[in-house]
Amino acid sequence: MGELFVVGAILGVVGLPYALAKPRRSTLTPTPPPSHQNAPAQSERTGEAAALSTPGKPRSPVAVHAGIELNADFRAALEVIATRRESAFITGKAGAGKSTLLKLFSAAASGTTVVLAPTGLAAINVGGQTIHSFFRFPPRLIDPAKIRPSRTPELLRRLETIIIDEISMVRADLLDGIDVALKLNRGRPDAPFGGVQVVFFGDLFQLPPIVREPALRQFFASHYGSPYFFRAKALAPTRMPLIELTKVYRQTDPTFVDMLNKIRNRSLDDGVLRKLNSRVREISELKGRGEYLTLTPTNQAAFDINIRMLEGLAGPEHNLLATVSGRFDESAYPTEATLRLKKGARVMMIRNDANKRWVNGTLALVTDVSRSALRVRVGAVEHDVQPDTWQNIEYYYDRDAKRIQHRVIGTFQQVPVRLAWAITIHKSQGQTFDRVYVDLGRGAFAHGQTYVALSRCRSLEGLTLARPVSPTDVIFDDEVEAYRAVFAGGA
Repeated sequence: MGELFVVGAILGVVGLPYALAKPRRSTLTPTPPPSHQNAPAQSERTGEAAALSTPGKPRSPVAVHAGIELNADFRAALEVIATRRESAFITGKAGAGKSTLLKLFSAAASGTTVVLAPTGLAAINVGGQTIHSFFRFPPRLIDPAKIRPSRTPELLRRLETIIIDEISMVRADLLDGIDVALKLNRGRPDAPFGGVQVVFFGDLFQLPPIVREPALRQFFASHYGSPYFFRAKALAPTRMPLIELTKVYRQTDPTFVDMLNKIRNRSLDDGVLRKLNSRVREISELKGRGEYLTLTPTNQAAFDINIRMLEGLAGPEHNLLATVSGRFDESAYPTEATLRLKKGARVMMIRNDANKRWVNGTLALVTDVSRSALRVRVGAVEHDVQPDTWQNIEYYYDRDAKRIQHRVIGTFQQVPVRLAWAITIHKSQGQTFDRVYVDLGRGAFAHGQTYVALSRCRSLEGLTLARPVSPTDVIFDDEVEAYRAVFAGGA
């Protein structure tokens, strides 16, 4: 236990001997956010602080996440997953700190832990690897009966902990594939997941697994009951703990928090709808229109808005070209490989700045651009923006060091911005904004989509709607309620 986690020592640094401490507020002094508009106080998706520790030198989460309040929920979660080393499902409402806790946990990990995610972009954001890539699964329905021994069995044999982010988007067949691969390669067919600790992070009331083909939908309905991860056969013999983070950090207004809870839990009433729909405005009516970010359900709608606004600006357009090397799937690009910009364009910063001039999610205005330079204004201050590099990593087992390491197999270098008059609701998941304009267009089409969009905003005063939200926009899959029966502590 001491080799894998240094949590006891970490919490001792702030006067919280972990196994003995009674729940109380941390003595850490919060680090204030940058003083500019739309800078998340604690963005859920920074992508930088979630990397694995330097080989042989576990990093202190206190050093990585100065300013985190180690509340009772966090301590309870760390007691289970770090001290007792149990598998668990960490969940909670939007803005409750799931990603912060994931980073705190993974930052203390030694060379026996991997961080995985269901999509390339999600994996890049947490400094990990996709599930399919790590296990070398094909990009189709996983048949556990067809899984064969790994070409790198030592990697799986030495594994002690798997952290999976965005678990709400992981399908049941994929989780069963993980279970079989671990059992097979670790020679432990009777132990769930081959004896590996698995820690899931996510919120089933947010975006679900994607199953588009009618034949696949029929398969999951008949074979699993639904595509959700908790229907996997691998979880049937387990009763892993369910840990729900209850304190919401993104919103502080209890009225707005209550509204969001009712939308999340499908307990929407006429009073909530009236109050919510009082926020309907034409975008042309908004004061400070340039400070609002439009959230929309589809990529095409977001693209059309961004290009229309870009083309409406005077002056020449410049194309900033990314440099891509090695293996880096296009679907995992954090921004466009050919980024079209003009002076006056609205952009979002998509990487935390080392000099703390902005954070992931900060909105900015392009004040100067050429093919080789970019300058933006954040608040009242202008900054030169240099290209940044994202790494696509791959885990491997280092026989000499006797530990799991990671190597860079591809890079994507581009200025860390994207056009930001509009983005999709999907891409907004995990982000926090001061002013949001929600345009549902023809309507939401997925479970949790409206909740994700509305909950991105820090306050009701900063939220505006393009049209009234109707009960049909609040799509709720009854199946998600079944997850509580699978985990210990569920209702």
